[in-house]
Amino acid sequence: MNKYQEIRCYALRRLNPFLGVQQIVETSYGLASTTNGLVWHIHVLVEMPAGWGSLGSDDEDKAWGLYGLWSEKDGLVDSPVAAQRQDEQSSKDAAQIIEILREYHERLPFALADRRELWLLDEVQKKPLALLFSMLPEARRPRPEPRYWTGCLGRNGSAGQRRFSEIERLEAQVRKRAGFNIERLWVTWDSERVSAVSDGGKPMQVDEFPLFGIREDWSNREEQELVERYIDWIAPSMLTLPYLDDYRRNRLESRLQKQACSIEYHWRLYPRILDEKKLTAARVQAKLES
Repeated sequence: MNKYQEIRCYALRRLNPFLGVQQIVETSYGLASTTNGLVWHIHVLVEMPAGWGSLGSDDEDKAWGLYGLWSEKDGLVDSPVAAQRQDEQSSKDAAQIIEILREYHERLPFALADRRELWLLDEVQKKPLALLFSMLPEARRPRPEPRYWTGCLGRNGSAGQRRFSEIERLEAQVRKRAGFNIERLWVTWDSERVSAVSDGGKPMQVDEFPLFGIREDWSNREEQELVERYIDWIAPSMLTLPYLDDYRRNRLESRLQKQACSIEYHWRLYPRILDEKKLTAARVQAKLES
């Protein structure tokens, strides 16, 4: 097979905090990724000096280097580093990746491939409390492994998800329930996400794993309502998850106005839309608020 025909398309969740789903087109010579379905980061295998940061590579002499950003509207914009290190092969590989994107971006969103998950456990019940990390089944574990659940990024959040105003209180609530002696659990799901096993091979009760990545059953009404407000707040990014049932998807679509400003960032990657009118109304609201 020609190397330009070896194409792998998949998606990975952006976790801790949850920021949506990253879409990836990968070949043996290049990689492209997008988090909004519009702008793609183009990486190619290039020779890098020791210590230069990259996405990593099995080849000791090469690494994934950011070549530039590409979109259908604006074309390719070279990164400053790429402009300094461009060579004929890198330019050829980047051009080939872009040709692949012209065809494959119409197939978005891709199937989730990060079937291996790390969960923070409830101190008392020893059940999944919050999702800390996910990765490809064949990937190496992160070092160090995440210990605490995070719900937001920075003081203002990100372009695709603003900051939840009650986040400090919610994160403290999760830490308290996890307890002092933190326990975590690695599990791997099957490709259809209908069964899961622990690292020790023990079959897991799948209904114990919260689909929104955080438990919704809490000891008092105040704590429970705080979690509900958080889930409503991140509804625009949560709707990128492909494994939600219609009940939960409808719930999220009904809460889109809570953070309408992030709709435009995520909606192109929704695997399904139950009510187009709700999405349209939220997008109109977002434009009025911008």
